[in-house]
Amino acid sequence: MLPTKSNTADKGCSPVSSNCVIWQGPDLSCINLCNGDSISNVVYAMATKLCSVQSAYDLTSLDLTCLVSFCTSTGAAPTIKSLSAVLDFIIKKVCCLNTTVAAIVPGGTSYTEPTLTLPACLQYTNGQGQTVTQLIHNQFTLTLATKICAINTIVTSHTSTLASHETRIVTLETATAVALPTVTPKCVLPATPTAMNIVLGALESQFCDLKAVLGSNTQLTAMAAQQCTGLNAATALSQSGTMSGITNWNSTATTVAQSLQNLWITVCDMRAAVYSLKTTAGTTDCSAFLLGFVAAANNDRTIVTLYFNTGTTVIPSGFANCNAQGSKVTITDTSGHSYVGYVDLVASVSNGSGYPFTVTGASLNAGQNYTVVVEGCVTKNGNACSKTATQTVSVPCPVISSVTATLV
Repeated sequence: MLPTKSNTADKGCSPVSSNCVIWQGPDLSCINLCNGDSISNVVYAMATKLCSVQSAYDLTSLDLTCLVSFCTSTGAAPTIKSLSAVLDFIIKKVCCLNTTVAAIVPGGTSYTEPTLTLPACLQYTNGQGQTVTQLIHNQFTLTLATKICAINTIVTSHTSTLASHETRIVTLETATAVALPTVTPKCVLPATPTAMNIVLGALESQFCDLKAVLGSNTQLTAMAAQQCTGLNAATALSQSGTMSGITNWNSTATTVAQSLQNLWITVCDMRAAVYSLKTTAGTTDCSAFLLGFVAAANNDRTIVTLYFNTGTTVIPSGFANCNAQGSKVTITDTSGHSYVGYVDLVASVSNGSGYPFTVTGASLNAGQNYTVVVEGCVTKNGNACSKTATQTVSVPCPVISSVTATLV
């Protein structure tokens, strides 16, 4: 088919449409043309690629300001920014820089790092015990980097912890209500399974009532400290010796229980003395009768000897033993094994040799302390006077024999 117009029709050319001319050359993948395409397609593809290249290499808007500011001997930047002119200008600048760098003489003035002041939070004590407040620049930077790394580790750990806490908080917030376990109370409420919060409320209520009756801990402690001054060393009323020598006496009463125990011992001591006065008033004065002794054991702890002639036992004239056996003597060990014997109390006061008691048959444990109790009883004018005294025979310390050794 011929074109409707042709600029070669009047020049003796046969007008042929470019669509009718076929490209028989090789495939051109760079412009996406293949053998057999029309010349119209070939020319269009080449024109499109040429316009694209022209646009890509347009240097009209290229800013060469930074290249103008140094090595001014190379001249001004090109006014027409063609590729050739721009590359030539850059080459001149590089050559100028090369000449300048080559002219630098090595070994110039050395650089001294500045000394910087450490902030208070980074100051530390060195190995000589001095507080470091300043560092040269490179050490200052290293200290900052070390500190930043430590902080980064802490932040990472905290971030992980916070994430874990966030998960747990969300779990707790979205969790359904937990039913409290039940317990079976023994005294604060009826002994039936009851919710824990109800039992706790009843327990607190009763505790508050008890505290209101007994007083606070401070008040109870103050009450326990009201024991008479010097009562430990005061002479007992119902037996010889001091109050601290009475069995189960607490020399230092700091609790209510200890204070009450001492109070009962004191009351019982007073009651025994009053009873003695009551039974002897007007006929026999039992107050003059004092009972005390010293107890000792042999090395094997099979014989316990009691001495009443030490001045602690006083029997006024006219008194006699309550019975022919004499006064009862009880010797016990810590395990509760007991030996029972009797002593002539009236005669004992003048007996300097003491009264030995062989305790072999009582199965007493020789490795334990012995408690010796004498229940003294004397009579006058038909009235009996009774008093009790106690002593402890402690286990002796082991004897270490000397050993001679010869070093070879």
